[in-house]
Amino acid sequence: MSQYSENRKGTGLAPHAATNPATNVTDRNHPGGENPSRNGSSGAPRPAVSRAGHDIGLLGMIWAQDHKRILGANGGMLWRIPADFQFFKRTTLGWPVIMGRTSFEALGRPLPGRRNIILTRRPEALKPSLRTGGIEIAASVSAALELCAGTEQVWITGGGRVYQEVMDAGIADLLVVSQLDLVAPVPPGAKVAVTPVIDPQRWQLDELRSDATWRPVSGDGAWRVQYYVPR
Repeated sequence: MSQYSENRKGTGLAPHAATNPATNVTDRNHPGGENPSRNGSSGAPRPAVSRAGHDIGLLGMIWAQDHKRILGANGGMLWRIPADFQFFKRTTLGWPVIMGRTSFEALGRPLPGRRNIILTRRPEALKPSLRTGGIEIAASVSAALELCAGTEQVWITGGGRVYQEVMDAGIADLLVVSQLDLVAPVPPGAKVAVTPVIDPQRWQLDELRSDATWRPVSGDGAWRVQYYVPR
């Protein structure tokens, strides 16, 4: 299922460089901003080489969850938190996003301003309306990462099975989790998607970057962002 569905209005790239809240690095692909070479000539340090290999700088996973670790149900979201949508956009804008076919179909279109890499072994199964020039297809997470070779940041954006696969493989460098102060209203009999368990033996909370208190209510509830890094 799709974690985020950005409104069409205002989803274009802003006319200035944006600092990525996950890494505090200016997005080099942002129109109108700096476009440094890969050696970091702009003064923004390039992240260390990712555990994912392929000369990727950082492989992050980003999601929002309720108090029961629910991502959504029946391929859709169960809440509306506009401020979190904007946070997701700022974090991923300018970088490749990798998602499963079901997540992409729930979005209904490619996310603007990002390379959209869709995981599927059956590209012919994509809805005809979504077979656009704005996406790339990969048969596996490994193949998708190979397409991103040499990229400073890559983001996994869903759904639950893709998050779990990457978690089990131990190749993510950063988890960015929006914790929502709510319990999602799950319809009876719905197919529920949940987030992976964050094993405290493998991951630790980055307290310096994580919110100590709830951010203001936006839409359906308050929220806060928690960053986890490998131990």
